[in-house]
Amino acid sequence: ALLSRYGAELLFFSPLHDKALPDGAQGLILPGGYPELFARELSENVSMRESVKTAIENGMPSLAECGGFLYLHRALEDMQGTFYPMCGVLDAQAVRTEKLSRFGYVTLFANGDGTFFKAGESIRAHEFHYYESEDCGAGFTAKKPTGNRSWTCMHADANRLWGFPHLFYESNPKPIERFLRACARED
Repeated sequence: ALLSRYGAELLFFSPLHDKALPDGAQGLILPGGYPELFARELSENVSMRESVKTAIENGMPSLAECGGFLYLHRALEDMQGTFYPMCGVLDAQAVRTEKLSRFGYVTLFANGDGTFFKAGESIRAHEFHYYESEDCGAGFTAKKPTGNRSWTCMHADANRLWGFPHLFYESNPKPIERFLRACARED
């Protein structure tokens, strides 16, 4: 809804069924989901995995949250413990854990400047996942609303913002504005 309000033309696609990103796409959003339930099918769609990897490596602005973040890994463990190749944009494996990891609401604080955030800016988010990554990133510090728990997370640099947190862009729409400018190649 926020993207549409800012005038973005949304092009929908399926990493399971389509062979490549839509023609004319200028940015990529991979939201949450459950790729572990479709790991084999996602892996078998080699042309889509290559399309995503090529687009990102060529500088396409990208946002990936939780399940979308898992899809960008080199390999993903499915529910039966089998590892499947994914997009390989992030040279790390995503593994299943036996318990819920980092559950609940957090506020994320940018640790440095990136395309979509400036150092110190914040956004509210939520985490809920049974998976862990060998490389969760260090672009942000996540802080729980109560207590002293915090941790680093998110890949946040040139044209990418990837990680486990589901971001609540309504709490800070500046990153979406910057994402759309990057997609349009505006400064």
